[in-house]
Amino acid sequence: MLLPGALTALAQCLLFLLLARVGRRLPAQAARDAALPPPDVWPRVALVIPAAGSHPRMAQALKSLLCQNYPRYVPILVTAGENDEAAALTRDLQKQFPSARRVVAGEARGCGQKNHNSLCGVRAAGETAEVLVFCDSTHPAGPDFVRTLVKPIARGEADFTTGYHQVRPNDTRPVTLAYALCVLLMRLLQAFAPFTQPWGGAMAIRRSAFLRYGIAGLWAGNVVDDCSLAGILPDIGVRVRLCPGAVLDTEADLHPLSVWRAWMDRQVLFLKFCVPGQWILLGFLCFIMAAPLCWAAFVLCAASLHAAAGPAVWGALLYTGILAGLLRAWREFLPVPVPLLPWLRAFVCAVGMFVYVYARSVTAAGLVWHGIEYKVGRGGKVTGMRRPKSF
Repeated sequence: MLLPGALTALAQCLLFLLLARVGRRLPAQAARDAALPPPDVWPRVALVIPAAGSHPRMAQALKSLLCQNYPRYVPILVTAGENDEAAALTRDLQKQFPSARRVVAGEARGCGQKNHNSLCGVRAAGETAEVLVFCDSTHPAGPDFVRTLVKPIARGEADFTTGYHQVRPNDTRPVTLAYALCVLLMRLLQAFAPFTQPWGGAMAIRRSAFLRYGIAGLWAGNVVDDCSLAGILPDIGVRVRLCPGAVLDTEADLHPLSVWRAWMDRQVLFLKFCVPGQWILLGFLCFIMAAPLCWAAFVLCAASLHAAAGPAVWGALLYTGILAGLLRAWREFLPVPVPLLPWLRAFVCAVGMFVYVYARSVTAAGLVWHGIEYKVGRGGKVTGMRRPKSF
């Protein structure tokens, strides 16, 4: 029992150490990107922003995207219907920002509603847009966000670029901090070159590449935008360029458990349906996260009953101390300081949720997103949909 437990604990600690090194390189990479000379001419950009439902910071996020420091771009706000809760906000914003366009996409048939909204936004952009930028509607952006995302494309260095987001926890409740930790883990994995893939909340695509690789046809039958691309781009030899400076902010206040679980469900299920190889690797990651904790907890509980050998106890104590030190260092990657003990509790909560969600995903044949139930087949293809009675 000592050797298997120690090996999994070592693997987990080495992974955390590796990702910490990746995280510490991100600011330097962002600074290098910013220092590169701008292109001679910035390409014309269509900024497609699908919006749905209500969110307390949607107005702030949309305004930040409508005030970008970019010379030639057209923001396109897309909602599914005029009765969508986000539609009233987009109407008000268009009055304040006349350059913004509004698109009512209608109900999706045979694909994710977000995909359908994005495709309607692309059609509304027409042929004048040279670069298509896609961005979520709930994450505030800095004024240079679009410049940062488009710069590698404008310089001819890439056809696809992506950013990511970071969570700003405004309380120390376990769920809020666990959500922040999960996003942080995904951001660091995203920055690890073998796992870099598009994130639909902040990605840019050269329009010619969008057409050349048939992305409209892919999205028109798929449940999700980013993971569907992750399922095909490596096969055709296309690499995605990470822009570390293109980071959106996500503020979390008293984050609800149900919202966090639903978000985790989608992250795991998108990989299962679209990139099954990565889903299997995710299962290995789940084991690496959970097994050492269970081993250490079992050994220390047994020690309290005088039923564990000395080497195992010392090994569990050593692992616990190293893990606490690594997680303490990980706090530097958050935009705000958090106390250590709540952060450690959040890690335990995050691992528990990870195991629960991954176990549920094994038999799942679909997912729920914005109230719409999708039945999903191989490659993320939508094979059935059921939406609420009122749309």
